[in-house]
Amino acid sequence: MGTVHVTERFGEVDALRGAAVLMMIVYHTLFDLDFLGVLDLDMGSPVIWFTGRLTAFLFIFLVGVSLSLSHSRRGVTSRRHYIIRGLKIFLWGMVITAATWIYPHNGFIVFGVLHFIGLAVILTHPLAGRRTVALALSAVAITVGVLMSGLRVETPLLMWLGIRPHNFYTLDYFPLFPWLGVVLLGIFTGDTLYPGYRRRFGLRAWSPSLLQLIGRNSLKVYLVHQPVIVGIIWAAMYLTS
Repeated sequence: MGTVHVTERFGEVDALRGAAVLMMIVYHTLFDLDFLGVLDLDMGSPVIWFTGRLTAFLFIFLVGVSLSLSHSRRGVTSRRHYIIRGLKIFLWGMVITAATWIYPHNGFIVFGVLHFIGLAVILTHPLAGRRTVALALSAVAITVGVLMSGLRVETPLLMWLGIRPHNFYTLDYFPLFPWLGVVLLGIFTGDTLYPGYRRRFGLRAWSPSLLQLIGRNSLKVYLVHQPVIVGIIWAAMYLTS
């Protein structure tokens, strides 16, 4: 069994998160090129759609893995720690809501990935270290999400749960169901592969890499990548017009 000191990080987790960030940048670059009319792309094509979903799955799955690692590294941590952490992420989601209300307005984000992750951290952290319960509830959450996916109602008040109003359109949407199940699956995986903050599998030593650096700063990259991409595209359009 591989072991690490409890103050160290698992390089493979950071690297996987970094890879997800790069996939996100590629996907959003394609989306922006299509949205701004630079290229005529079919964003619903199987390859592009799958890339977007896989990226989202990795991000959200790693939220659960990180909660598991945080629990096993810190031991008993007050609920306040996770509530504050979740609220900070949720508030960044509200910043995204305000920004997309200003531009492009149509399809502004009301419950996107940051809103979801913030709430998921608060709701699921008590299950870290309880892998059997986490796995069972993961199956329940995913099943509920699938069953509710076709429901449409008149009110937008249930949208955060996964029950959408008619003619609902948003640029980013990650409701609690089924995505809460992916976080719980990540908790189960983290508890299984890294019990007591120790690897259950052999792996060569990781040296610092660009992927790990990006993975450790994924929230910062997420917050700035879209303005940077759009700015570059606008500048290129202006210079070539």
